[in-house]
Amino acid sequence: RMAALRMLSSDKALSYKTNYRPRQVVRALSDWTIWAYAVIFWAAATGGATQAIFGPTLIAAMGYTSTRAQVLSSVPSACGFASQILSMFLPRLYPRFSVWIMIFSAAACAFYAVIATVENIHVRFAFLCLSNFALSPNMPLVSVWMSNNVMGVTKKGVASACTVMLGGIAGLIGSHIYRDQDFPQYRFGHIFVCICNAVIFLIALALNLYFRLENRRRDAQNSELDASTLTEDEIEDMCDKRPDHRYTW
Repeated sequence: RMAALRMLSSDKALSYKTNYRPRQVVRALSDWTIWAYAVIFWAAATGGATQAIFGPTLIAAMGYTSTRAQVLSSVPSACGFASQILSMFLPRLYPRFSVWIMIFSAAACAFYAVIATVENIHVRFAFLCLSNFALSPNMPLVSVWMSNNVMGVTKKGVASACTVMLGGIAGLIGSHIYRDQDFPQYRFGHIFVCICNAVIFLIALALNLYFRLENRRRDAQNSELDASTLTEDEIEDMCDKRPDHRYTW
């Protein structure tokens, strides 16, 4: 707790010292990696929103009574809670956010494909629990990944806003993908979330390759920041394009 408070205090002090910089807003909005993080967050939030909104409905459609379906809907949620707690420790074991995101998104994609195709209600319920376990870590993982890689106080603020904005849209879209006409299998909704996770995998892979290549390019150039020739404002406006910055992939 003390370590966290020190970090927050340091961030606040930096924010108070730094003025709002329109140039960083432009750089954030024109940086494709910012939108890549945001789309990952949106796709992950879409799956999470549908589980939260339609969980009892999906379970009731499997043949369980409404009361029992309401009770059973807590099981997938508990699985998601457990995996979010787990996601706090995984980057410490292997500090490669893109790899963890690809693992979880690939698993969620496979689990939703099973739900969309099998008929047995017990199998579908089991995979609904597994899918929520695989869905839930990607939102916190991509948020921390973005925060680690984006530099510049204003640019980081814009990046956070873009990510949360698309996450909010997920609830709007997610509320319409499980349609009445698809009862009881709801294949359209399951396939939609499956595709969302495939998109997460592909974007995380693209970011992984880009960041690794960019780090190698800067290493090859032996890039260092010569602070003696730059003002503090110029260094701040370079954001994550600073030659001494290395991306976390």
